[in-house]
Amino acid sequence: MIRIRPFVSLLVSAAILSVLAGCSDKRMRSAFSENDEIRLMVGGSIPFTYEPNTCQLSFSRDRKEFRAHTDNMSDFYAVTFTELPSTQGQTVTANLTWTTERDVLTRKNLTLEVVRIEGDQFWLWSNSGRIGLCIRILE
Repeated sequence: MIRIRPFVSLLVSAAILSVLAGCSDKRMRSAFSENDEIRLMVGGSIPFTYEPNTCQLSFSRDRKEFRAHTDNMSDFYAVTFTELPSTQGQTVTANLTWTTERDVLTRKNLTLEVVRIEGDQFWLWSNSGRIGLCIRILE
């Protein structure tokens, strides 16, 4: 019986942690979608935020690609979709590339849900990657 108690205790602890992690993910998604800035969020950090005075945006409907980058291209994020987002609740797949302080990172076949739309601006969230990105469909 003594050996079962640590096992049960471990299971209860794991269940509590998974519930807390789920709450944290929901809060993170909510905080991301409430902000109006065009930006990329990975985990709890924001590796890129669009600043109109020092950054540029580009969009290609033909390539299904959005890019946000600094004027000198030292920092950026770029996303290429398999299909363009168009409606709230839609799930799309994309390849995402972004810069960090030391590296250029890529996530392929990232599943993103459209969680908010305001005019030509879309907020997309990946639960599995804990990644949020805001894009603008430029015409």
